[in-house]
Amino acid sequence: MAETFGKCKAKWQYFKLTQPIKGVVILHTKGYCGYFHIHANTIIIVNKTDTIRIDGPCYTENTVPSDSVLVSPYETDGVTGAIGDLKYDCTIKKTCYGIIAKIK
Repeated sequence: MAETFGKCKAKWQYFKLTQPIKGVVILHTKGYCGYFHIHANTIIIVNKTDTIRIDGPCYTENTVPSDSVLVSPYETDGVTGAIGDLKYDCTIKKTCYGIIAKIK
């Protein structure tokens, strides 16, 4: 499983988020804040047609599928760990760093 995740993660295509974007969560895997920081992994649909991965800090707000969210730009903190989700690891390649907040 870890080997497959590593091969898939190597193919993620990172882009720099320059302004906040809105989307709808289809999957959220909570990050881990502790001795080893691991980024949260959130998959969202943007503009009803584009599905992207948000690689966010461990303190990213927890969300559930169908939550509307606002993703703000986030400069990487040097953490390279991210939690895989098994379902989308190899299929969703478009990835950016961001901080997620629920739209209430």
